[in-house]
Parts: sequence; C-alpha cells; structure tokens
Amino acid sequence: MFTDSEIETLKIIECLKSTGMQIKDIKQFMDWCKEGDTTLQQRRDMFYERKAAAEKQLAEIERTLNMIKFKCWYYDTALEAGTETVPKNMPIEKIPDDVKEYKYTFSEWPV
Repeated sequence: MFTDSEIETLKIIECLKSTGMQIKDIKQFMDWCKEGDTTLQQRRDMFYERKAAAEKQLAEIERTLNMIKFKCWYYDTALEAGTETVPKNMPIEKIPDDVKEYKYTFSEWPV
C-alpha cells in the first residue's frame, strides 16, 4: 500500500520521465525535495525547463498530426477519384482551407 504522498511522488516522477528527463536528474529533484526550502529556486527552475521541453514536444506532435491529417485527406481524395493524380495536381485554391493549414505546418520539413 502506498500513501497519498507516495502516489503523488510517483505521479511527479512519471511526469518528469515523460518529458525526457534523465533518471539522474529526477533523483537530483528528489534530493532537492528532501533538502527543503533551501532548494525551492532549483526546483522551480527545473520545472520551467521541463515546461519548455514539454511545449517543444507538443509542437512536434502537432506538426506530425497535421501531416497525418493532410495525408488522410490526400488519400481519401485519391481513392474517391481513383487516382493519386487528382490530389497531387489539385490547384491550391481547390484544397479545403483546413487541409491547406495542415499542409503548410509541415511544409518546412525535409522531403
């Protein structure tokens, strides 16, 4: 059986791991927690760093999702037409606005 405090600690550890934080750095955080108020600044700074890392991950996932959404539209359109030529050669003004948005969020990706 875990106490509520221990469960909360495990949740924090899982959160930090999901941002790509290394185990040694998670251990450092746990050590800072044991040290008390003298490490408040270090812990705060660490969470701002984790926030930035999570925001970067989220942006990458959003770009990936947009590419997938565009490709879903692309293949739906190709299947409906019976050929890939239709979406491949479709004039930009004929592409639905939301699909254009997906396409341009990943257009800077290397081919």
